[in-house]
Amino acid sequence: MSNTKSRSKVGEIMVRRRILTEADLERALIEEGRLIMPLLSTVLKLGWATEATLAAVLSEQLGVPGVELGATVIDTELLSLVPVELARSHHILPLGRKDSSLQLAVASPDQKGMLDEIAFATGLEVLPFVALRGPLDEAIDEAQTARKAGEKLWKGKNAQSAVLPTVAVRLPARESPRIEPMIPETPMPALEPLVGAVPRPEGSPARVLAVDDEEAILDLIQKALGSRQIEVVRATRGRQALDQLRATQPDVVLLDAMLPEIHGFEICSKIKSSDSFKHIPVIIISAIYTGWNLASDVKRLYGADDYMSKPFRVVELVRKVEEQLEKTKAKPRAHSVVDQASREAVREAKKASEFYTAGKLPEAKEAAERSVKADPFDARGHFIYGSVLQAQGHFYQAISEYERVVELAPTMFGALKNLAVLYERQGFRSKAVEMWTRALDLSPTDAVRQTIKAHIIGLL
Repeated sequence: MSNTKSRSKVGEIMVRRRILTEADLERALIEEGRLIMPLLSTVLKLGWATEATLAAVLSEQLGVPGVELGATVIDTELLSLVPVELARSHHILPLGRKDSSLQLAVASPDQKGMLDEIAFATGLEVLPFVALRGPLDEAIDEAQTARKAGEKLWKGKNAQSAVLPTVAVRLPARESPRIEPMIPETPMPALEPLVGAVPRPEGSPARVLAVDDEEAILDLIQKALGSRQIEVVRATRGRQALDQLRATQPDVVLLDAMLPEIHGFEICSKIKSSDSFKHIPVIIISAIYTGWNLASDVKRLYGADDYMSKPFRVVELVRKVEEQLEKTKAKPRAHSVVDQASREAVREAKKASEFYTAGKLPEAKEAAERSVKADPFDARGHFIYGSVLQAQGHFYQAISEYERVVELAPTMFGALKNLAVLYERQGFRSKAVEMWTRALDLSPTDAVRQTIKAHIIGLL
């Protein structure tokens, strides 16, 4: 998004909302150039509108909730989740935790790569709240100072109490009809065991699944390990890696952290939480921001057996792979373990679906959790688990489960529809539009398609 486009949009919103006159906007644009600060921060400095009003303008422009930092209270322990130099350079401030989610104040919510890195390093789902650049930079400095002084809380100058929840702000919006009653309830997916792995003959060579989106790196790995008579199975994308994991039953997984579709950290976490795959050693390879203490964090947060940074030395990679193969050499290859896990996942998912239909939500949740644990790469279990969480009102956790579904099965209409509904309810309009748009072409009927299309136009 260019500065000119951003300036035009926020200026248009302020004039349309009668926050500024056309003459005020022209003067503010002149002052913006003189003060060398963003337009909304300039208007705040001039005293022409409150931070809450201007944060709401920014929220309308970008389609994500805004936050009034002056009325916010922050637990300073959260600041340790984001290295201070990264927080200052990327204008990011931890606000709070809710369920398994981390709320962040950001100046630019479209810096997806950095937000992904924070999610990976913390093991939490990141929820961005947009904030004005000036107040945000001041809050970052003041909160860090409070933390160094040993203070447990940082309070904005307008905070009325030591209440921690984020103060989200939005401008009054036109009421739009709720779309859920207009779309038929999505049926639970058909449940049958997935096709399992092909048995490997006794005495077959060790097998490594190498996952990286750069073919040149895979060529290098294949040449290095092939010289040691180690078979290499290749994958360049997240979902392809999962298919290969299930089909080939590798002895070791070499996993790039930043992959298309499903990130390596997420794959590693699911492998290590699964009864059927957790015995397979995983070596994470990453070139992400070096300020994280990844060598220990990826083991603690995601269960990885080892870690390497890019660029890596081939000799070191071969050594680490052979070390992991030596550790697992005495363990027999159980070719039926994936088939057994798939059947267990289906049994528990069917139980969860029956309990859900009967309104027995606690029992449904327990069965869904068992299904996901048995086979974390079956999207159907995650969908049923998300449905139960949504019915119980655990919206952020439900969002997390539905996100797993669309990573594993990107064409599942029910998950996209439910994600769109939940994002919209929580105020994440841009994410809601994204999910409704993805669901549009997958609509089961033309009537549903037209309903969603009209709703998207209303949101925009």
